[in-house]
Amino acid sequence: MRPTRRGKVLAVVLAVAAVSAVSYGPRALNAVLIPGGVAFAAAYLQLRRADPPRVARAVPPDDHAGRSHRVRLFFGDPDGPRPDEEHGLSRPFVGVVRERVGDGLSATGTTAETVVGARPVEYEVTYESRGRRVLGPATVSVRDVLGLAETDLETAGTDALVVYPAVHPIAGGARRDLRALHETGIHRERREFDRLREYDRGDSLRDVHWKSTAKRDDLIVKEFAAEAETEAVSLAAGATASGDAADEMAEATASLVLALVDDGIPVDVHLADGSLTVGPERGSRVRLLERLAVAGPGRLPTDDVDIAVYAETDRVRVDVGDRETTFAELRAASESARAPGAVGPDAAAAAGSGSDSETEEVTT
Repeated sequence: MRPTRRGKVLAVVLAVAAVSAVSYGPRALNAVLIPGGVAFAAAYLQLRRADPPRVARAVPPDDHAGRSHRVRLFFGDPDGPRPDEEHGLSRPFVGVVRERVGDGLSATGTTAETVVGARPVEYEVTYESRGRRVLGPATVSVRDVLGLAETDLETAGTDALVVYPAVHPIAGGARRDLRALHETGIHRERREFDRLREYDRGDSLRDVHWKSTAKRDDLIVKEFAAEAETEAVSLAAGATASGDAADEMAEATASLVLALVDDGIPVDVHLADGSLTVGPERGSRVRLLERLAVAGPGRLPTDDVDIAVYAETDRVRVDVGDRETTFAELRAASESARAPGAVGPDAAAAAGSGSDSETEEVTT
């Protein structure tokens, strides 16, 4: 508890009055000393009995680093229902709300003077870096009715969200090379013709059945027996323990895997903490991004994989088949292009036209 500016002025007045009372007699000063003392006592008792309000947050969705979202804080009675638009404080008061955000997040508008409990407090948070991040707790500064003193009420509870690694667009030529890994693995095992079907994104043009295509409006391709089950491309990712290498590895892995998945190619991903298979369904994409959000350094065997990603101090080395390159060389020349395969909690499918020159991102 601390005095406000008004309280400090009153305290000075009371001190002067007390000195005057000692020097010249108290009778003329009782009208100042006694009411002032009563006011301070009342302020102390009022603030001592104040309870922190209950806080509920409208938590923004999990999303990629670099994105910004709005957060809303609702305040309600400590023993009342969960605060929301309909349930606020039974007795709102004027106060200052200060919200804290954890590492990896930045925010604007986290300090606001408002009528606490009458309307929500809003601020904007920016996802700075991948990981599990924390919002809160919030502190509410409350004053007595006369504005002589104030105290900070620390509210209970925090909320968490996951920041995914940023996803970068992959250059058209690099995407063709990645698709070639899948096509080579399939062509090597072709045995016999199975059936005709409509063209799917990622199919090789050499499989187009032109005679059937000429009779229909859609492309028709030949499917071979070995293609009945889609063969996955394998990728192993690791990073040195120095600097931001783990963050760079996570971004490179997310970008490469989602580019392949956007082209209809499943990927077996091997990380230091385990493996998973990523397919076109949204759930597997989200699981990949959640794993990459917290993936740490480590090194894996790369002899039996199609793609090896290893982040060093100054670069991310990427081995595609027998060719060694870097992630910087694989990224699209124009960073204004929207990244492929980014996943938000409300996105149901991958975006992108499937062309080599354009990529698109599914946003939250």
